[in-house]
Amino acid sequence: MQIKIYRGTHQIGGCITEIQTTRTRIIIDIGAELPRADKFENSPPEIDGITRGEANCDGIFITHYHGDHVGMFEEVLPSIPIYMGKAAKQIYSVVQQILKRKLDKGNPKLVADFKTFDAGKPIQIKDIKVTPYSIDHSAFDAYMFLIEAEGKRVLHTGDFRMHGAKGRKMPAVFEKYARDIDVLITEGTMMSRVDEKIITEHELGRRAKEILRDNKNVFVLCSSTNIDTIAEFYSAAIANKKPFIVCEDDFQLEILRTVTENSKSSFYNFDRQKIYVYGYNLHDYMLERGFCFLGRTNHVTQKALENFPANVLVYSMWKGYLDKTHPAYDEYKYAFVKKAIAGGSRLEYLHTSGHATAEQIKKVCEITNAKIIIPIHSEKPEAFLHLGINCDVRLLHDGESVLI
Repeated sequence: MQIKIYRGTHQIGGCITEIQTTRTRIIIDIGAELPRADKFENSPPEIDGITRGEANCDGIFITHYHGDHVGMFEEVLPSIPIYMGKAAKQIYSVVQQILKRKLDKGNPKLVADFKTFDAGKPIQIKDIKVTPYSIDHSAFDAYMFLIEAEGKRVLHTGDFRMHGAKGRKMPAVFEKYARDIDVLITEGTMMSRVDEKIITEHELGRRAKEILRDNKNVFVLCSSTNIDTIAEFYSAAIANKKPFIVCEDDFQLEILRTVTENSKSSFYNFDRQKIYVYGYNLHDYMLERGFCFLGRTNHVTQKALENFPANVLVYSMWKGYLDKTHPAYDEYKYAFVKKAIAGGSRLEYLHTSGHATAEQIKKVCEITNAKIIIPIHSEKPEAFLHLGINCDVRLLHDGESVLI
């Protein structure tokens, strides 16, 4: 068996991993690179049999719907099947529809052709067996993959953590399904952010309840697909008997409707209280009751902030986007937050990472008893050498392979 990392050995996002036997070739994730502050963009990798030439791939498996894991799907040769979780496909389809409608980008028709899989049910492709297992991440319906072929067991974690809504269950999932692994391909996002303080989503939820209790008008800036955090603020609004309002059109409503339909957990039930779509017709109601407004960095949220100047703006995204010294600095987000503060908003930071801490990564390495570890999705893969784990850490460069 050969494992090749086309991209993602020394960067966060843009991951593309190949696993190949003498008979079968599959790809895990086909991600686009994350935006950079300097606007520099590398050309997407051209991969023979995947993005150019004659198709030579038996399937592409997507861990979750974030663009840095699926964003290159339009480059894939049309005869190659792409697999994704059922709910993840529905959510990504909504995202593509809104991109098509508003920016004339995206390809919802192509996403409609994605094949789907179920957690715990293996897919046999020639001599490779791929079994998806549900994982805790900031994306809803995210997966890791156990790949078995030629007597070897390879685990690709995708993006994961152990401090989200179902994080406490994760060690047991690894214990049950992912022991005695020959090669562990694992994300290492937080290996370059070890000084960041990480709270659990439930701790975030408790703080959200306090903010909504102590402040009448609360705006929240959060990714529209960070479902755990949205669920915490939704629950906080219910607990404080405040209306929950989303920005603009039915894009956010459709995503939350999809989550509700695909989960049996009450935590993900967004039908417990009516969700309102923001409009001027709601102003009197909002003035009377107060609110929790789930916004985005757009003109609609900006106008709403101006109409309710005595408010709290909760920034629930990664701080690096506001850091001018960081490559991921987002000048638009920075300008939006700066303008809100100048207009009278009081800023609160309340966010938790969608990625595993160094301690959590070490725990997975120990549980899986992996013989070889290949770090990806990390700006500092060499930090794996200092985790204190007894195994062979292979620090690859993009385009390099490992034979097992």
